Amino acid sequence: MTPYLAVFIALWGAFFISSVLGEIEIPLEVFAITLFVVFAGQRFETGNDWLTYRDHFIAIQQFGFSGGDSPQFPAFEPLYILTVWLFGRVFDFQAFLLFVSVFNGLVLYRFAKTWNVSVCGLAAINYSWTYLATQMATTRYSLAMSFILLAFIFLIQHRKFVAYALVIVAAGFHFFSLAFLPVVLLINRKLTVRLAASVLIAGFLIVHVTLFAVSSGWFNGLPFSEKLVFYLDEATVKQISAGSVGYIVLNLAFLVWVLCSQEDDDKMRLVKWSVFYLLFFQIVAWMLPVFWNRIQVFTVVVQACLLSRYMVERCDPVFLLTIAVLSFATLMKLLVDPAFISYVPYQSYWVNKVMMNAVRDDGESRFYQAIDRNRERAH
Repeated sequence: MTPYLAVFIALWGAFFISSVLGEIEIPLEVFAITLFVVFAGQRFETGNDWLTYRDHFIAIQQFGFSGGDSPQFPAFEPLYILTVWLFGRVFDFQAFLLFVSVFNGLVLYRFAKTWNVSVCGLAAINYSWTYLATQMATTRYSLAMSFILLAFIFLIQHRKFVAYALVIVAAGFHFFSLAFLPVVLLINRKLTVRLAASVLIAGFLIVHVTLFAVSSGWFNGLPFSEKLVFYLDEATVKQISAGSVGYIVLNLAFLVWVLCSQEDDDKMRLVKWSVFYLLFFQIVAWMLPVFWNRIQVFTVVVQACLLSRYMVERCDPVFLLTIAVLSFATLMKLLVDPAFISYVPYQSYWVNKVMMNAVRDDGESRFYQAIDRNRERAH
């Protein structure tokens, strides 16, 4: 667990210095994004889903496109398969993980610069809340989220057709990316309480009718129907946890805070709609945390941009400490969770395997234990 805490201290330490100075320090920015990239990019047999992605990569590498058709693999999206095929012709899986991490890190850096905020703050908050479950787990979804971030960069720059095209590209890596189309389409509209209530009511009806239709087999012919059925069978929860309720309350407070703001530019509207969209999934589809967890990946980035800008501009150490404590509690909740057994201990490819030759041999065992514990929790 020590490496995770060391990264937390390093990122938040860099952000604290930036906040105290009240300005963005380039050396600290480079340090933060480098640490953000390297920690995920050179992990070895650490995190959720690594075994599935590794075996899929090797199958494509050895047998071409047909290698990924095995029943042991889920139905991966075409652009992800193409990327794996191209990369696998030259490099191995470890190099692929590093490539993904570098690409995601560069996009995150570009997103921060579009907002003119501290990368230290964005990296520190992102690391504490969603990094483990995204950058160190769902490889293709992390790539898809990078294209979604690029789409909103172009949308803020009023280049709509490029933004729409990038959402389609993102869907080529993970179909769930299409769920962000409502935010893309609504970003020019002002979010009001009346509109929010109307969307919640309509969304509740649409989501529950859709879930009924899926369970009844009405969507069996659609390309994503198999995944929807899988989520209904394996990913639904019977009751909402206290932690989830607390997180909903926290997001409600955040939404009230931003709605009170007089700012109404594209960035602030994106913040408002993103937080509301996450709350929408948390309230309407609470029984499917796998859905709102994916929305959370994007929303946390947007929230982190706003918080990073606020804390550097205001130089408020008390506010910064409050956010840091909440973030630390969130990170620790994940690390001590039995379902995160595949993350602890952290193993580095270059340090543990190449330099020290001291890699543990229980990586696959912990991977399957994590899957079993997640299933036990759902049922």
